[in-house]
Amino acid sequence: MWQRIVAFFTTLITLILSWFGINLGKVQTYRNVAYGTAARQVMDVYYPDKPENIEGAVDAMLFIHGGAWSSGDKSVYASYCKKVAENGYVAATMNYRMFQQNATFVEMLEDINLAITKLKEKAEADGIEIDKIALMGASAGGHLSLLYAYTHYETSPLPIAFVVGQVAPVDFLDPNFGETLGEHQLSLISYLTGVQIINENFSENEDIIKAASPYYHVTPDVPPTILCYGFKDTLVPYSNGVNLDAKLTEMGVEHTFLTYPNSGHGLENDKDVSERFLEVLMEYAARFC
Repeated sequence: MWQRIVAFFTTLITLILSWFGINLGKVQTYRNVAYGTAARQVMDVYYPDKPENIEGAVDAMLFIHGGAWSSGDKSVYASYCKKVAENGYVAATMNYRMFQQNATFVEMLEDINLAITKLKEKAEADGIEIDKIALMGASAGGHLSLLYAYTHYETSPLPIAFVVGQVAPVDFLDPNFGETLGEHQLSLISYLTGVQIINENFSENEDIIKAASPYYHVTPDVPPTILCYGFKDTLVPYSNGVNLDAKLTEMGVEHTFLTYPNSGHGLENDKDVSERFLEVLMEYAARFC
């Protein structure tokens, strides 16, 4: 489902760039750049031009794929990265260790940190200075983007300009996930936290569940945020977005909450809102990058 989100927004980015008459550079692509020793610790990096032609500091965007923390690949954001690079940014899309590699949210956040470190080091070695970085993901990738931004904004190797979470699960204690969580949901939370959680011990493990939920890490200092949620999402309750929107407002955090009244998890049925998303994305890039 999240693949359709990416494909749709990639098409819209292409259209909007053409409206603004963007002068496209010669994107340089570096695939499977290792940021660790594990097979999944690789990313693809896109420069807006040859390194020797890039003058001054530039900003970057890192894309994190979805797939229930157990599937998916960085390639889903390839076209997106190319368009972002054509617009003058450094872009990267990363793989990360998942449940199959016995990774919990802790290892996944560690991989994001390692990837940003490697991106910074690679750019410096190529004579490019990256000033700030924005993070974006959908579904599980949105969860990791928000969780990293809200817990690492003070320690990230690059300052986080803003973060985008589309249909991201942000509060695993939200009762709208189901008063009695289903076996599949409990399994996901167990893998994500590394703790065997069942209905009978759910309340006993609230601390670790909160640790894995971006909602509980919001402070007045977290980065500006863009949220996108569908009214008809049957995988991530719309209330997750409503509650995070309220928490960000309470904390005075600059953010935008885009709602898709006719769409489910794929955000597929509200073209006007999707076009608005790209306007907001460009506004945030202009303001915070």
